[in-house]
Amino acid sequence: MMLHTTIGTLRAERVGSVTGNNTDSGDPVYRILGIPYAHAERFREPEPVAADSSGDVVNSGCGQCFPQRLMPGFMNLFLRHFQLRPEWQPREDVQGEDALRVNVWTSGPARPKPVLVFIHGGDCGSGTLPIYDGTHLAAQGVVVVTVTYRIGVLGHLHVVDGDRISCDRALLDQQAALRWVKDNVSALGGDPERITLMGHCGGAQYALYQALNPDNRGLFHRLILCSGQRATPQPLDPDAEREAFARLLADNRLHDYRELAAAPVSRLLRLAQPTMTLSTTMDQPFFKVDPRDVLHEGAFPHVPVLVGSTADEFSMIEIPMWYRRMGIAKTPEEFERTTARLYGRWAGPLADALRPEAADLPDLQIKMMELLVFHSAALNLMERLSAHTSVYGYRFEYVPNLYRGLRGAYHGAEVAIFFGNLDRMRIPITADNRRAMAVTQRDWLGFVRDGVMPHRPAFDARAQITRYRGDGEAVRFPHLELLRELEGTDLAHRVVDAYMSRR
Repeated sequence: MMLHTTIGTLRAERVGSVTGNNTDSGDPVYRILGIPYAHAERFREPEPVAADSSGDVVNSGCGQCFPQRLMPGFMNLFLRHFQLRPEWQPREDVQGEDALRVNVWTSGPARPKPVLVFIHGGDCGSGTLPIYDGTHLAAQGVVVVTVTYRIGVLGHLHVVDGDRISCDRALLDQQAALRWVKDNVSALGGDPERITLMGHCGGAQYALYQALNPDNRGLFHRLILCSGQRATPQPLDPDAEREAFARLLADNRLHDYRELAAAPVSRLLRLAQPTMTLSTTMDQPFFKVDPRDVLHEGAFPHVPVLVGSTADEFSMIEIPMWYRRMGIAKTPEEFERTTARLYGRWAGPLADALRPEAADLPDLQIKMMELLVFHSAALNLMERLSAHTSVYGYRFEYVPNLYRGLRGAYHGAEVAIFFGNLDRMRIPITADNRRAMAVTQRDWLGFVRDGVMPHRPAFDARAQITRYRGDGEAVRFPHLELLRELEGTDLAHRVVDAYMSRR
């Protein structure tokens, strides 16, 4: 069907109805896919789309994603890896380089509703993965917007063209999308003064970076950071970038930037030794001031923040056939050598603290990694942000009934449960799963609507967070004293570097 709005005619699909106690109860919920917010030439900054007054249809009406390589689905018969399942893969999307799109779920413009803008994570995927479908949240009176932005080499590859050095174009894409939402969401039933920016994994890192850019003040009013790793972008060394780019060209038998920019996308996806670390974009600087200074000085918008992690973040790599590649020891002797090499004098204290929670020796090493990569990052953000604004923390322990709970409260479980999309996963949904969705949505939608979570503790000097188990409970941040002892060490960076080099 077609919806006629002030931003043009939109292809839409009715996917549900508003439920509950909303005044719009019974109104239809529409899914509107593929609305362009910008266009960009390869490796160039995004240009906002011009307003369309022609009356033509504005959007594609289908899922779109940037080119990416997908592992064959049959592999998951052996791996049983949640992120290789269909609900986490853009297999139904149309791949192409003109995919700077937002996707919207709304019950229409009858009254202004709070807006949730979601930035997906990872170096693959899109805003139209089934796990991010906004139907269930829109049925509860929220306008959901997902953002598709440049990923992989198209979004992150460091390139040099004369004096122009470019990387992390994804940040500029997301910023352009946020500006589009602010300017246009009212035509789709959203309240431009009640926008929540939410990100998961790499998307959480990006959402934080958007918050640390003073130019974005007023573009959103609450912030949800799920399972980020807090790798702060570093300023570029221009000479080092030119040397690295020259090596990239040589390694891939390319002569210059123009040949790279004109290469078939299939060749780009197979580049040898690409540099894609998170760094400050140079061609049109995203950060005009150092984000580390912004965070230290509290010079960011003081919006309410919800931040946390799941209990089993690294269950994604707890697969025996990957242990050798990931450097995970299987015998006590190997464990002593491996952990001493990676953690130094902290190997013993970390192992002693986490051994009661671990099922076996590999699981103990996974929990050591989780503590240093995800949980320490969440604590660090809670402590730093709570000095300037209201912060809620969480530890997510609900287990979706996936592979009979094999992966536990895995990386992304809170996203699946908050969006209410266990039904998209084609798994048995238990009574506990339904209670988890009800409790999580009650708390988090309250935060989206009003910036507070009634009956949940804000993070303060008591260091309390909400542990999502059963009906949820207030607990002191787990292993708080140990993590505070580790502040100032480089262990988290070492673990992240070791993990990223072995992926």
